[in-house]
Amino acid sequence: MALFTCFDDLPDLVLIELFTYLSSIDILWGFTRLNNHLTMLIDERRFFHHVNLSLAHYHQFNTIFRFLPLNNIESLAIDTNGSSLQLTHWPHLSRLRTLRIATAYDLDDLSIFLLRHAATLTHLIIKSNERLIPDGFTINSEYTIAYIATLIEEILFTRLPALQSLDLGMNNYGTCWPFTTAVVPLTYLRIDLPCIDTLVRFISTPPLCDTLRQLHVHLGNANFAISTFNLSIQMIHLHTFTFAQTFFSELTTKWSIFEMLTSSNVMPVLRRLNMSLFINMNDLNHIGSSPLFTDPRHIDVHFAFNLINCPQYIGMTQYIPRGSSFHPRKIIGVTFVVKHWSSRSEWHTNSDPFSRGRRYHHHVWYTLPWAFDEFFHDYLPEKCITKIEVFEQPSHNHNTTKINQSSLRTLDACGQTLALLIYSLPHVVLSDYIETFHLSYYNRPIRIHLSALHTITLVNSIKCLNKRSFFPPTIRSIRILLFYNYPNYKLPNWPVVLDSLSKFPQLNSLHVFMYDLPKTIDGRSCKVIARIAPLFNDFAFCFRYKFGILEGDELEAVFKDHGIFIRQLCHYILSLPFDKEPYYSIETEGYGLKIWF
Repeated sequence: MALFTCFDDLPDLVLIELFTYLSSIDILWGFTRLNNHLTMLIDERRFFHHVNLSLAHYHQFNTIFRFLPLNNIESLAIDTNGSSLQLTHWPHLSRLRTLRIATAYDLDDLSIFLLRHAATLTHLIIKSNERLIPDGFTINSEYTIAYIATLIEEILFTRLPALQSLDLGMNNYGTCWPFTTAVVPLTYLRIDLPCIDTLVRFISTPPLCDTLRQLHVHLGNANFAISTFNLSIQMIHLHTFTFAQTFFSELTTKWSIFEMLTSSNVMPVLRRLNMSLFINMNDLNHIGSSPLFTDPRHIDVHFAFNLINCPQYIGMTQYIPRGSSFHPRKIIGVTFVVKHWSSRSEWHTNSDPFSRGRRYHHHVWYTLPWAFDEFFHDYLPEKCITKIEVFEQPSHNHNTTKINQSSLRTLDACGQTLALLIYSLPHVVLSDYIETFHLSYYNRPIRIHLSALHTITLVNSIKCLNKRSFFPPTIRSIRILLFYNYPNYKLPNWPVVLDSLSKFPQLNSLHVFMYDLPKTIDGRSCKVIARIAPLFNDFAFCFRYKFGILEGDELEAVFKDHGIFIRQLCHYILSLPFDKEPYYSIETEGYGLKIWF
């Protein structure tokens, strides 16, 4: 007689191990109502407390919502796989402490949700990358991540009294610092600021100097005078500090100012420092002997030092410290050849704008392992990397496995040549760790296998989808951004493109943003798009302008046609046979459609 074990007879340890391979929606949808024992086990493992329904269909969400104990929910996530419409379907969650959100396009909806949970919300993560939340304009409205700055001024730092941890990402959205009076007592903050002067004013705002324990700052390209008189402030509990400049910035940060900012007078208990700085040759004479690398705080220093156009760069390597005296690090030296265009008009008049423009050399020395989760790479074609040369690399020894550990999770690649340049950085890009990939102005096969990839953005790179086999089957979210006036724009062959997308086995979310089109999409393509849309749980199609040349009546006429297209697309989709009715929203002005199937 054959022996077999019923599912109900499996021990709890086996079920718990099984749950580690499943998503929140898989567990709540597939196991909650099978029997009381499984429901109790799911409750004990706190799957009712930490909820992520991003992968849920609309009808699945509604079904789960009816039996979900809302008062038990402590953390809620809506990631890049989830519909931006999900946020409006959640009521007040009386114990909500943590919110992670990556798809909130409507900041009014987000503001309402935040204020509703102001008394309990302690941890907030808003993924504000403009490739994941594309910006732009319509006739009378702005859709831009710069509104994060408004959210900061009106809500985040003043009206969430329980907030302790705030992560706004490190992408440039132009946040100034308007506060002079006390703000919420954060212990963790990750934010983008325009310049070091804003940073100084920020850390001088009470009670942040007393409460912050971790501060991670990305600086834009603004160049203002620095108010050093406020550096008498002490950040008495700050133990981790990240200071990163945009990779394509050419604004140097005076080492003396940075040294003052991170001195024991300002940050007396600093233990971990990650810095990506643009320096000059004169700084190199002072960096190696800086107290940052030798003082009694025993700081674990990770850096990327950037130097522009230095013919003696190889000889400068001897002045680059190898970590601190208490935490030695191996370093790598590379030179990037960067092409830069000063005028956008050159993109319009030259069929291959990547072949023109002035060239400069960007030298970088960085410690191992790579300390940042991004490369801080811009995706606009004003600058692109055309070549990489490694001139300094540590010898191979028993520490090789240790230095191979990299924090890089988000990868940007931009440019027509794209000779797999970023991938060639030693010990930075580990293919099994990259989760998000932004690919700009490139239309050839990608021959790098990123096995953990789940989110991709294609900016004027739509032809890459013709070689779908080069992308892993793990992809769940795709953003397509098409700029009519930018290099590599191709009028999509919608049947081919959407057929390629339908063959991604796990693809859950598809968002398409069309920028600066001189005329709208034809009706035949509209029907094709409508037929493919229900293959995804989350679908969005929007028209925007950003760098267009149309103005006045011409622009208004084009957007009038865009509005007609959106209404037709919605009509065609809703006319299809559905087992369950989808939920949809047309933007107020009528130029964008979001559907949750």
